[in-house]
Amino acid sequence: MNLLRLLCFSILITLKQHGTFGFGIATVNTALRSNIRVLPPVAHSSYKKHRSQQQQPKLNHLSTTEKDDESEPKNSALQVLNAAFLVAGTTIGGGFLALPSVVAPAGFYPSAVALIGVWGFFLAQSFVLVECINRTKFDSKDATPPGVAGTAKSVFGKKGEIAIGILLTILIEATLVSQISRAGMLFVNYRLGCLISTASIAALVFGPKSGIMFASKANAALTSLFLLSTLSVFGCGFGIADWSKLGLSNNWSSVPAALPSFLQLLVYGEIVPTVCQILKYNTRRIKMAIILGSFMTLCLQIGWSGLGLSLVSSASDAVEVLLASSGPVRLPLFSLAITAILTTILGSYLALLSTVNDFVQKTKSKDANDDNDGSNDDSDLQKGQENNSLLHRMKVASIITVPASLIACSSPSVFLKAIDFAGSYPVLILWGVVPPVMALIQRSRDDKGGTSLFRRTAGPSAWLVVLALLSVAMVGISAIGDMTSVVHRFKIL
Repeated sequence: MNLLRLLCFSILITLKQHGTFGFGIATVNTALRSNIRVLPPVAHSSYKKHRSQQQQPKLNHLSTTEKDDESEPKNSALQVLNAAFLVAGTTIGGGFLALPSVVAPAGFYPSAVALIGVWGFFLAQSFVLVECINRTKFDSKDATPPGVAGTAKSVFGKKGEIAIGILLTILIEATLVSQISRAGMLFVNYRLGCLISTASIAALVFGPKSGIMFASKANAALTSLFLLSTLSVFGCGFGIADWSKLGLSNNWSSVPAALPSFLQLLVYGEIVPTVCQILKYNTRRIKMAIILGSFMTLCLQIGWSGLGLSLVSSASDAVEVLLASSGPVRLPLFSLAITAILTTILGSYLALLSTVNDFVQKTKSKDANDDNDGSNDDSDLQKGQENNSLLHRMKVASIITVPASLIACSSPSVFLKAIDFAGSYPVLILWGVVPPVMALIQRSRDDKGGTSLFRRTAGPSAWLVVLALLSVAMVGISAIGDMTSVVHRFKIL
């Protein structure tokens, strides 16, 4: 014990001699309270420069949000799994059911290669978005968790926040309209089916006080039921499928025409801010959840496209044919369809919730954080409780659920119209062009200031440039194809 005391005393004297005594004590105390590893002290001159520009709570904030391997809760594996299910559930929706018809013109194997490529593209983009969101959380004093719009504000300013928020809201609302409409088609009474699907998921998301955490657990249950239904469908259909059909068509020239659909079927960027919040902005666990959830989605989509092509002719809708049959596949297919739709509705609600938070739930006073003297966690908890009343949850629920529900109830025809409206342009702009541009701007500011302690987690800046250019190229290819189609129609007329 005496030897240990002597060692500690020697370390403190060394710190004092290097001008970092105060910083060392404060960091050790913070680490003991938070049960995390102590950051190495910065050099004396750079620390003074950093201390003059940023307050001490910012350093504590770095320790709790940017250290990826420390102080994970005991149920961290379950949280990662719930977040992974949230990614998978958000990605798999009503459009998933029509995948066999989408891949039929190109063939199974070319479409499978294209799906893997799109999956890798969105995986890389999601890692970039995670870095942008975590950096915004680190730099911000606001207690509200940053969404995509809030992250855009930190980069592009207020106008950028409004533009990205509006585009994101329109895209998610269009997704909600299509999913609610598709759910209504599964019921005898279309409008009643729309209202039941809307109200049931809204109750899960906005009803409980626990909010996002409860919704993520409910989504995990729905996704588990979806996986069981999928296994049942494959179990019933595997033996009667004609797998030789998969090699009959290999039309690679038809792949570009299917890419917009693949992009829309595999995108999940809107749920990334919620995943970051659930996993406490821990980059390592966030990446694990995204990889697991998106890979499950990829496997399911490739598997379902192959099974659907093997069960029915290329000109038929696999879902309609199988639901109309009297075989054992009918019930599990209905369960698969309804759970796929409901999980996407739930994920869309959570994504819109983070967007609404960016605009509605801003903290009323910035001075409150300045008076906390490092107790940001207690302040955040108090503000979260103040914004969690039943009346407030009902207001937010109305803002999010009513518009899409009213549009979806108007007619079943809005299903395809909503999908066409969303298109590939907003998907590529929001989840292809914007994330790497934001990350490059944030990094450029760090390089100019020279004082940021935030760790870059999305790869080198050259890789971000490649992702941005690739996204712009895909937007251009889509634009050229659409313009050619318009010109061709005018020539016919």
